[in-house]
Amino acid sequence: MIFEKKTVALDKGEVTYFVGGEGSPVLYLHGAGGLLKSKAHELLSANHKIYMPITPGYDGAEFLDGVDSMSSLADLTADFVNSEIGGSADVIGHSFGGWHACWLAVNNPQLVELLVLEAPAGFRPGGKGGLALPQDELMKLLVAHPEKRPKDDRPLEMIRGNRDSVRLHYHGGMPLDEALVARLGEIKSSTLLVYGTLERIVPIETCRILKEAIPRIYFNYIYDAAHTIEVDQPERFVGIVGDFLERGEAFLVNNKASESAA
Repeated sequence: MIFEKKTVALDKGEVTYFVGGEGSPVLYLHGAGGLLKSKAHELLSANHKIYMPITPGYDGAEFLDGVDSMSSLADLTADFVNSEIGGSADVIGHSFGGWHACWLAVNNPQLVELLVLEAPAGFRPGGKGGLALPQDELMKLLVAHPEKRPKDDRPLEMIRGNRDSVRLHYHGGMPLDEALVARLGEIKSSTLLVYGTLERIVPIETCRILKEAIPRIYFNYIYDAAHTIEVDQPERFVGIVGDFLERGEAFLVNNKASESAA
C-alpha cells in the first residue's frame, strides 16, 4: 500500500499528512519518534482509509504559533479531522499519540468514535519509565524484534529531534498529565487499551490509571511485543484492533461463538 502525502492549510497553519486505503476513516496519531509507516498500517488500510498527520515540529515540519500544549495540539487535530475527514472517525494513538488522542477525545468527543490507545504516554506516576535513555538502550525497549522494523530513511538526528520536540514544546517532560487524568471520565468513546508483554517504557501503572478513569475501556495484552507493538507484532495488533474497529464492544465475543448462537 502506498500512502499519498498531502498538505492542508488550516487556520493555525499547514499540516502535512499521509492517507491511503479504502473504507471507514481511521485517524492514526504517531508517537514521539515521529511517523514510521508500518506493516500494521498497510494491513489496516485493507478495510479502512487511514489518515496520518505529522505533528508540527516533527519530521521536518514547522511548529505552528499557538499550538504549544497537548490541549492546543488536540484542537489543531480536531480542525484537521473536520477539514479532511469531514466528520467523526475512529482514532488510534501510539505512545505520545495516545496522550494526544485522549486530549482529542475529551476536548472534541463528537469527533472520536472508537478509541485505541497503544502503550499511551502521559500517565506515568512517579516518573517511572519514559524515553530518557541512551539511544542504544532506548532502541532495545522500543522494539523487541528490530528485524521487523520498516526501513527508515530519516536521519537519526531528526528522530532525536522529534523526541526533544515533544518534551520541550508540548508538555515540558511531565510524566503524569494530572489535568488530563482529571478529565478522562469525560471520554465517551468505547476504548481499547493494548499493551505489549515486553513493555518497559510505559509502566503498568498507566494501564491501571486508564482502566479506573475511562468509563468504557477494554484491556488487551499483546504477546512478545515491546513499546512499538505494531512493529513487533503487526498481525496480532491488527487482529485485535481491526476486530475492535469492525465490531466495537462486540469484539469481546468470539466470532465463531456468536455465529453458532445465531
